[in-house]
Order: sequence, then structure tokens, then C-alpha cells
Amino acid sequence: MTRAIILSGGWGTRLRPLTCTIPKTLIPVLNTPVIEREMLLLKKVGVKEIVLAVSVMGKDLKNYFRKGEKLGITIHYTKEQSPMGTAGALKLAEPFLKGDNFFMLNGDVILNFNFKALLATHEKYGGIGTIASRLVNNPSRYGVLIIDKQTQKIKKFLEKEQYVCSEEAHNKMPVNAGVYVLEPDIFSFIPPKKKLSIEKDIFPKIAREGKLYHYPISGIWKDIGKPSELLKGNILLLEDVLKKTKDKKENLIVKSANIHPSVEIIQPVCIGEKVIINENCVIGPNVVIGNNVYIEKKCEIKESLIYQEAYFSQNSTIEYAIISDNCHIRKNVKIKGHEKSLVILASYVEVNNGIELHTSLNFPITVCHHEVVRENIIQ
Repeated sequence: MTRAIILSGGWGTRLRPLTCTIPKTLIPVLNTPVIEREMLLLKKVGVKEIVLAVSVMGKDLKNYFRKGEKLGITIHYTKEQSPMGTAGALKLAEPFLKGDNFFMLNGDVILNFNFKALLATHEKYGGIGTIASRLVNNPSRYGVLIIDKQTQKIKKFLEKEQYVCSEEAHNKMPVNAGVYVLEPDIFSFIPPKKKLSIEKDIFPKIAREGKLYHYPISGIWKDIGKPSELLKGNILLLEDVLKKTKDKKENLIVKSANIHPSVEIIQPVCIGEKVIINENCVIGPNVVIGNNVYIEKKCEIKESLIYQEAYFSQNSTIEYAIISDNCHIRKNVKIKGHEKSLVILASYVEVNNGIELHTSLNFPITVCHHEVVRENIIQ
């Protein structure tokens, strides 16, 4: 196993307006793009070549990763001329994936689990495919895998609508985690130049032949489909990394950050390169600050993601928000979101002096890129 394919062609509509200016898979998680985190996990288990199946904003991905020199791997690209579905995207990559089994991943999931164990299980079972599965309390968003508990074979798939009406609807059930190990034989199931879903059109056929298995995963697995899940996924990963960090005092703060001694840091917090935080600020808990962010005195930030190059003028308060790159928050601004309905500012947003942005449980606030907020918004 030396190869993998990662799907990175979606529009990321549920993450708008963040994804209006950046591909969903380049959204930062602890200051590293989510898809790059996946690549580094794959590299650890011996993957040397990765195919990126790109479509929307494909040039941004190519400009960022190029041929993979920065990561020490080889990156190939395929591009759909029109939407081909997950199976169609895989078929386009067939020339790069012949001859050995390979990983296939969705590029928009926060992961931290044992890829080696998944591969070993696949090779033990000897099927055409093995799906990483995850037990969840509310699987209605994902659909459900029906498993033969003796053989660990996948018998069938219940889609969202079927699951709601099923007898299992009140139980914790395994769902497809979007990570697979596949044999090259799978290409014989996918006709060329046809839009198909590997989950709905291909996997059920392989399951009927008794050649599709599952492997239950533990560890971190979080879909970043919605802003609240993106924030939660960052926090989960931050907590997990801190558990494994010997020196808790460093708290994932890059040494090049310039933080005034009077600043109060409440763990967990991640602070990127060349960040400047002035006196009497309170940062945390559950905050990720990107590179080159400037924070003036007497600011308070908690439960939030701050992307690179943002600027916060003095006496600003931020809670349950995602502030994208190059935003400017002026003096005495109060931004207060809710755990499930955040305040989201896309790139290059400016918030004028003294403005208040407050959400309620069911009404998030989103501001598109390059906008100027001149009036209070209180939901």
C-alpha cells in the first residue's frame, strides 16, 4: 500500500460564506488545512503517492500543494469536466491506482485514528473493499450500514429516508465514515464516463457479492459540513493533541508568537506563527488563532476560530464565532454567537466601532466577504 485518492471536488455550500473564497478542503483545522492533515496521516502509514480529485476551485489546491514537494509525497490531480459523482471521480483516477490496494478518503473530515489497523483488517478479510465505520447516536444524516456481526460483512445500506422508518431508528448505529481501503478490482464495477455514487451505486453491488466489509474506528472523526461542526471538530482535535503534549504550559502556542505577560490564556488554545497579543487580553478556552493575527489590548476571545491576518482593535469581545482571514474588527465590538448558531465573517470583512452582533439558538449571522458591517445585528 503506497497510494491513496482524496476527493476534493465539493462546493461546501453548508459552510458558506467561508467557502466562497477558499475550497472546503483547505479550511484550516488547528491552522493546517483539513485535507493536509489527512495527507500527513496517510504518509505516516507509508503512502507515497496521492491523487487529488479536484473540481471546484481546483487551481487553489494545485497552487497550494503543487506536486507534493512540501509534504515529501507525490501528488497527482484529476479534474472532472462535469460532475461525475464519487465513483466517477474514482474512475478518472484509475491510471494512477492500478496494481495494488489503496485508500480512498473524503477530503473534508477531521480524522485521528489508526490507518494501519484499517489496512490490516482489510487484508485479513480479503474483500474488494473495507469501509471505516463509526457508531453515532443520530445516524439519520448519514445513512446506516447493516452488518453481519459474525463475518463483519456489510449486508446492505439504509439511506436517510429508509433509516427514519426502520426498526433500528432509536439505536446507536454504524455509519459510513468516508474512509475506505479498496482493491483495483473495484474499477470493473464502475463504467467509464458516467456519473455515479460509490456509496449508492457501487458499494451495494459489491455487498451483494459478499465482498464488502467494515472496520469500526475509534478516535476522532468529525464531518466539517456545518460551521458549528467545524468549530467542534477543532476543539475535539485540540483536546486530543493536548492530552499527548508533555508540556501543557506551551499549550500549542508557536514560539514566534509575541504575547504580553499580562495576557490570560485559558486552555485549550492554539496560537499560530507571528501572532501579536497585547496587554490585558483573555484568550480561551477553545480558541484557535491563525498566523499573523494582531490583537490589541483588552480583547476577549473564546469558543472561536480566528483565521490568519485578522486584526482586532482594543476592547473587542468574541464568543462562538468564526472570523476568516484578513478581517478587521474595530474598537469596542461585541460578537456573541451561540454554540449551534455561530457568527461567521468571511474573508476581508470589516466591523465598525462599537457594533454588536448577537445570534440566538436558531438564527446564525453570516457576513459575506469584503462587506462592511455598519449596524448592529441582534437576533
